[in-house]
Amino acid sequence: MKFKTLFIKELREMLSVQTIMTMVISVVILSFAGQAMSKAVEESSETMMDINICDQDDTEFTKNMIKFLTANLAQLDGEVNVVEISSDDYAKELKNADVKSVVIIPEGFTASVENNEAAKVKFVQRLNSLATMSNLNTGSQVAVEYLTAAVKDVVYSTKVSNGKLSNEEVSFLNNPIALEESTVVAEKSADISASVVMSLCSAQGMIVPIMMFVLVMMSSNMILNAISTEKIDKTLETLLTAPISRLSVIAAKMLAAAVVAAMQAAVYMFGSKNMMNGVLEKVGSDSGYSEILKDLGLTMDAGQYVLVGIQMFLSILIALSVALVLGVLAKDAKSAQTLTLPIMMCTMIPYMLSMFVDIKTMSPAVRYVVYAIPFTHSFMASENAMFGNYGVYAGGLIYQFIFLVICMAAALKIFMSDKIFTMSIGGKKSKGTTPAESES
Repeated sequence: MKFKTLFIKELREMLSVQTIMTMVISVVILSFAGQAMSKAVEESSETMMDINICDQDDTEFTKNMIKFLTANLAQLDGEVNVVEISSDDYAKELKNADVKSVVIIPEGFTASVENNEAAKVKFVQRLNSLATMSNLNTGSQVAVEYLTAAVKDVVYSTKVSNGKLSNEEVSFLNNPIALEESTVVAEKSADISASVVMSLCSAQGMIVPIMMFVLVMMSSNMILNAISTEKIDKTLETLLTAPISRLSVIAAKMLAAAVVAAMQAAVYMFGSKNMMNGVLEKVGSDSGYSEILKDLGLTMDAGQYVLVGIQMFLSILIALSVALVLGVLAKDAKSAQTLTLPIMMCTMIPYMLSMFVDIKTMSPAVRYVVYAIPFTHSFMASENAMFGNYGVYAGGLIYQFIFLVICMAAALKIFMSDKIFTMSIGGKKSKGTTPAESES
């Protein structure tokens, strides 16, 4: 009986209002993130079977091949869109055609097929993001498989009527297509597969979000625990009634936290730069891909690391100012542990989304909700720097600065008043006198 009583008592204490709210909010936020990613996958799958083709050979053979493609893809809810590509400036041509990828059938394609030689096909794809799901809707493999099937169908229909296929023709039909790939990033292009680029840049695309998540959580926990502990132990009251202005107290706390945050951001950015340099040196020595990535602008220089570091620093300052207010709301050690939830959830949403989807291409309603989270812009900072999205970067930087000013103003207002002693979550206002009232 004693065990049952103790068990129920402990269970009631642990299943507090804060704990239940934590679980409910976690489910809501994670469901929101899941719906956002599900929508991105759905949009990608809808266009996954669409192929954009530029027929520069323009022969009866290629026209028949495109007809075969159209008929077969229609059965899979796919489309074949014929576009015009008139130059090798693929960045400009893709922009003018308003497509993300294109299959180019070059001149001489039919002649190669007739000579039983592997016919060259060019696949050009634009990368706008390093997010995993943002590139599901295009792929050279889909194009090659269907073009190969189309070539085989047309060859069979035109040559079998003339008699049996020769051994040379049979051998040719095993591999009728020779694929060449190019990738476009911003205004630059290079002869490299988009899948190779994604694999080479995956580490760089992941390291900044991971660092951002860790830094925000470490910094916010540090100051939240410091403030909540001082309030619970009553040392905050003693400090604020000492012959020193409250502005000096909060300024000292924030300045110290800001210095630590700046040091953390600088150290992590320096470490990240050295890590990526080491990876690219190894890649470059083995395959020469390092120079291609540099030509595409997918290796960050010192200036871009500074830009990322600035947004990371602002995010940490925002987390510190919010943690400062949340620390004041703590009434005991247990409530202090759950007060990091708002910061954690607001960090997790953009962290997960930035890893899997291109936030810039999400539906406006969802996109602006995600943009409203100030940490989102820091998770996007490295990608914005590499892909030249400086307008998005600047907008995020301005928004973060305004958000920081508002958070700091709220923190100052609380610290400059007696609410700092009476505010709490789940508790009641103190009926006794505050230190200010006892002085008067």
